[in-house]
Amino acid sequence: MKIKTNLGRDARDKKTTPEKKPVRRKKTALNQKTGLSVRNRISAVFQFLCRAAAPVLLTAFVFISVIFALRSDAFNLGDVSISGCRHQDAGSLEDIIRGEFPANVLRINLDKARQRLEKETWVKHVEIRRVLPSFLILRVEEREPAVLLELGGVKMMADDEGVMLGIYEREFGKIESPIFRGFDGKNPAAYNERYEENAERIKRGIAMLSEIAEGMPQAVLNISEVDVAESGNIKIMMDNDPVEISMGSENYLKRFRSFVDADPARRYQELRNQGIQVAQIDLSNDGQIVFKNSDAVARERAMKLGSPVNR
Repeated sequence: MKIKTNLGRDARDKKTTPEKKPVRRKKTALNQKTGLSVRNRISAVFQFLCRAAAPVLLTAFVFISVIFALRSDAFNLGDVSISGCRHQDAGSLEDIIRGEFPANVLRINLDKARQRLEKETWVKHVEIRRVLPSFLILRVEEREPAVLLELGGVKMMADDEGVMLGIYEREFGKIESPIFRGFDGKNPAAYNERYEENAERIKRGIAMLSEIAEGMPQAVLNISEVDVAESGNIKIMMDNDPVEISMGSENYLKRFRSFVDADPARRYQELRNQGIQVAQIDLSNDGQIVFKNSDAVARERAMKLGSPVNR
């Protein structure tokens, strides 16, 4: 006899039915996007503020540092090292820097300092360099005496730019230059008032001597004087001979060579032996040599009084 019961089925149902677990709700995609967006915005704002603040902070730091440096005694001028001075007094240059410019080396305008020092007579160029915290280094290039000139009976020196350097003294050594005459002004102050015109005269005279020296280096040493009064006619005089030689304004070597050749020189000597006083030898026209006595020269000067000679 079979006895049926439901107990076994219930047991089996309990074993086969899985246990239910609690269900977690997932965030929706919209909520996830909203959260990310807020965080990104906050991060972007923070990064922007950092980028914006960094230059401001850097600028403030630099500004404060500069103010401190400009006011700090640590940057006050200490030693001034000067090289290259032979004729220029180095002490006077240092006095100019200390007396006319700020004590703090960072406040010294180097370009203005250079321009000021180059106004001194012997200073042609000066290089100025700072060495922090408190030093200056000056390298001076001096002017070189190039010509001797006469002003009011006094022998002076000038460089090749026509800058007056002062009275010539033996300590400067021998200067291979004839005496230049014919300037505006009878003293250095008057000369400097007409500096542009006088400097141009010196440059013309130097150019004339240089041209002759290229072809006749020994003969040019016999030129003792150069008269540059007339803009279009340079005149020279030779050693131990008072006769003016008019060179005009060009072809100086060709004209000078034509005079020192044998025939013109012989002719000149013959005139002197005959007692004819030659006051001027005119070479200002190519291929022509004219010997003039004092009367002819005086007449020409009277006719040209106040008018430059243009040849």
